[in-house]
Amino acid sequence: MVRYPRGKVALAGISLELQDGGFYYLIGESGAGKSSLLKAIYGGIRPTSGVMLVQGVDLRSASRYKIRAMRRQIGIVFQDHRLLFSRTIYENVALPLRVQGWKPDRLKARVGKVLEFVGLEDRMWSYPEALSGGEQQRVAIARAMSTKPAIILADEPTGNLDVATACRMLDYLVDLNRHGATVIMATHDMHLLQHHPACVVRLHEGALAEMNYPSHPHEYGNAGSEFLPHE
Repeated sequence: MVRYPRGKVALAGISLELQDGGFYYLIGESGAGKSSLLKAIYGGIRPTSGVMLVQGVDLRSASRYKIRAMRRQIGIVFQDHRLLFSRTIYENVALPLRVQGWKPDRLKARVGKVLEFVGLEDRMWSYPEALSGGEQQRVAIARAMSTKPAIILADEPTGNLDVATACRMLDYLVDLNRHGATVIMATHDMHLLQHHPACVVRLHEGALAEMNYPSHPHEYGNAGSEFLPHE
């Protein structure tokens, strides 16, 4: 269970196991608990009862140090992308790498690599305000993937995009999944489920309503990415 400080129960009675390397859509009406579940997964809120394990860490009882260490294995993409508009694209993408203590010579090569992945290597020194909404979201994806996280959480990342751009954003997430990342994507865009069939987890009023796998699931490659090496 997850209960907010003022007493509202956000999640209750959920029994769920997500496999490493899977792709999961998280759906449900507004207020169903999708964002709360994503927050709980990255340790933004703690369960008030039960057990919640992420990367082997029990988030209910773990120390702040362990939760911070676990978060380093998670990349997050928000609907509003949350870029720093006073910083260049390079600086935005480099931020999680700086937090992890990357040295400047490795850092610049890595930022260039992930921006190449989303097709924005030529906008490295631009500022976010010079980019379209879709381009800004691509920067957010580059930032989330910069540390090559084991898990990528995407909270309505296509909500403000047209259908064609939303499908391209999904393609980037699918590609990351094929390179080994577990992707959990909250969405209201039901057409995306046809664009790329995957496991669907539906929440209703903070509870698990159903969990369905596609009849013809895609093969997810987990061999690791040569495009995004650790070094």
